[in-house]
Amino acid sequence: MLVSEPVNLPLSDRKQGSWKETWHSIRADYSRLSDWAADRESLYSNPLFSLSFLSVFLYRISRYLYTRRLTLPARLIWQTNLFLTGADLNPISSTGPGLVIIHPPSVTLVGSAGRNLTIEGLGGLGGGMDLRDIGAGPGLPLLGDDVYLQRGAMVLGPVVIGNRVTVAAGCTVTRDIQPDHQVLPHKIRIRSGNLDR
Repeated sequence: MLVSEPVNLPLSDRKQGSWKETWHSIRADYSRLSDWAADRESLYSNPLFSLSFLSVFLYRISRYLYTRRLTLPARLIWQTNLFLTGADLNPISSTGPGLVIIHPPSVTLVGSAGRNLTIEGLGGLGGGMDLRDIGAGPGLPLLGDDVYLQRGAMVLGPVVIGNRVTVAAGCTVTRDIQPDHQVLPHKIRIRSGNLDR
């Protein structure tokens, strides 16, 4: 399925990640996280000292080093991020400004996304069994702007997710999704009796 609206690639795919662009992204990430925390009367009054911001900050630094072909320092910061926050944010991933990861532990980010990606936790995006390259790397997903992944939501394989898509909690996406859509789970069915049947 083709997405009718073009998916905007992050600036880092076009300009190989200048420090100015990286700093702009960090400021946009902090601003979005601050807005999110203020709207919800969050427990942490200053998001600067939260694991949410730390995970994204370390990812941005790792990504910057990776685009400068400083792969060993990029890998060290990536692994430090994984150790400190529990978030596996691979520096080969490319995201636009405004990235927010609400609960970093068990979040995986391998692919490309546009502006204002929000990941609640226990999910993320990554490769699948198909190695087609749709613009994010072999087998990796490509997400548009303003995509929201609720808790436990995953996007796997070479799929295109349009702009302003919400993937509901616990859903796994393995097909292209048009812009301005929601992915919702199936209705839960409860059966009585033995599961061996």
